[in-house]
Amino acid sequence: MEVKLEVRYADLDTLGHVNNAIYLTYFEQARVHLLDEYYQKTRGNFDFVIAHAEVDYLHPIFLEEIIVKVWVSRIGNTSFTLSYEIYNQKGTLCARGHTVQVVYDAQAGTKKPIPDDFRDYLERYLKEE
Repeated sequence: MEVKLEVRYADLDTLGHVNNAIYLTYFEQARVHLLDEYYQKTRGNFDFVIAHAEVDYLHPIFLEEIIVKVWVSRIGNTSFTLSYEIYNQKGTLCARGHTVQVVYDAQAGTKKPIPDDFRDYLERYLKEE
């Protein structure tokens, strides 16, 4: 899935390019876009936590439109991995990364198995690396 985003002036650091921490926000926006259809129809809220996040910074991003590609790269028993690539207006790959989400039972305070209907939804976006 591809998500187009506008870099905001507030995203920039004193050097005029996107601050390193903002890349995780771009990942988050793409993640929410990918999972929104499922949660709008079934749950109404995200019932997972981020257990791991990693970013490789390859090229600076400036005040421009970007494209964030997101896909499911792994589905486990209680967790799933999303992979991301960020491209600038010229089509240059600026960053890539991954987040690991663990399905979480907030009342019990523990991880839980991925529900079958959610697993089916994730499989629609599965692209193994």
